[in-house]
Amino acid sequence: MQTEQLTARRATAITAVLGLLSIFPPLATDMYLSAMGDLAAAMHAEQSAAELSLSIFFLGLCLGQLMMGPLIDGYGRKGPLLAGTALFAVTSLILPTLHDIAVFNGLRFLQAIGASVGMVVGRAVVNDLYEGQRAAKAMTVLVMLLTIGPIVSPTLGSLLLEAFGWRSIFVFMAGVSLLALGLSLSLVPETLPKARRTARPFRSGMRTAAALLSRREFLRAALVAGLVQGGMFAFITGSSGVFQGVYGLSSLAYGLVFALIAAALVLFGQINNLLLDSYPPAQILRRGLPVFGLLTLALVLVSGRSPVWLFVPLLWGAVGMIGLLSANAMTLAMSEARDGAGMGSAVLGAIQFGIAFTVSGCVALGGTGTPLPMSLGLLLPAILALGLSLVGRRRPEGGMPDAGDAQPPSA
Repeated sequence: MQTEQLTARRATAITAVLGLLSIFPPLATDMYLSAMGDLAAAMHAEQSAAELSLSIFFLGLCLGQLMMGPLIDGYGRKGPLLAGTALFAVTSLILPTLHDIAVFNGLRFLQAIGASVGMVVGRAVVNDLYEGQRAAKAMTVLVMLLTIGPIVSPTLGSLLLEAFGWRSIFVFMAGVSLLALGLSLSLVPETLPKARRTARPFRSGMRTAAALLSRREFLRAALVAGLVQGGMFAFITGSSGVFQGVYGLSSLAYGLVFALIAAALVLFGQINNLLLDSYPPAQILRRGLPVFGLLTLALVLVSGRSPVWLFVPLLWGAVGMIGLLSANAMTLAMSEARDGAGMGSAVLGAIQFGIAFTVSGCVALGGTGTPLPMSLGLLLPAILALGLSLVGRRRPEGGMPDAGDAQPPSA
């Protein structure tokens, strides 16, 4: 570990930069949702062709993480991080200049690969620098920003759209990425010594991925992390239809509800940081998952014609628990990939986004006539996560090993 070599101020600065890098995906997916019609009109294309750019981005995000995992294990963290951030910045600058939707969608795939680097490197650097409770605290910051990003991005995108048009949204993305590039260059250290790098990264990465996926502790923790995060995407997908369609809230009232729930993520994340001073991540996860399950069950039970004042507090608590649980599950998964943190981070990210895509799609297919699809999108992942945490080999701290307990798979 290199923690002893870092001052508290430097460690905070590094975590803040990694947090900034982690918001690239929500910026690139959610900011331009309200601009789909304008984008299609500007490209003389169908709305469906513009919407395809979102699916292509998710595909690039999943494949990009799997590609970047071996690269950062073979060539270090900082070089690929700078290259990926630069790729995101350049593509963000080119996208608003295009007039052909096919070229636009192809470039979105490259933009997604650039966006994937920050997430993969962020988790790997945290894993390089910290372990146990300290790793979980740093991961909590990344998770809070990653979960708040999808909430604030649509509003920010709408403001830019109204004031300056759809092209300004991508210019804003470029500005954020250029800021992140400069901060990464000056503040983020290289955390993987040459002695620990793999000689043939892709061949070694495939072996590491296979070893990780065959390791029950890693797979279980990664699935729990993905399922918990899946609840967040259920909320993002269904909330507009529930609050504006079912409950008839105005745009302003809906925005206030969003802000209230975003505050729950921050508050519960801070509670997790306080708990980590006294309890290991596995114990917090073991005791928090039943609470998460009960809150989501209560949410389903009131998803008929209950008043909004009863529905909102339960949803606030359920979504807040995501901010408390996610970082601990991710820390446990990453602790199982100590010697292959890059590939471990990539596999973890691919699992998370695969689950998020599935949950989001199911909620969307469920319709907006009732809150039930969104509530089930929170309950079912919560129940599966709780079940997974209890199966398999028992450990002293609970159903899953604590960070630092397990031996890493051989690369």
